[in-house]
Amino acid sequence: MQTLEGKTIDVYVYASTLQWFDADPVGPVGLLKRHRALLETIASEKFDRRNPTDAGPLHISEEDLHRARTTDGVVDDDE
Repeated sequence: MQTLEGKTIDVYVYASTLQWFDADPVGPVGLLKRHRALLETIASEKFDRRNPTDAGPLHISEEDLHRARTTDGVVDDDE
């Protein structure tokens, strides 16, 4: 992920997490492509909330995906 300041932040999500979120058999790369906008939104929100001195990668979890799916104002890619 690239911040507005030009800093690169590593973001990762496990293939099993994506497959839990969307059981379509397109494979992990297909799921990444399909849900890219949602994953970018989640990563951006997590980056904005985290401690600025934390330089580690951002992890998108099942909880993050579930929260995004059920939160008003966030696109639900399954609909």
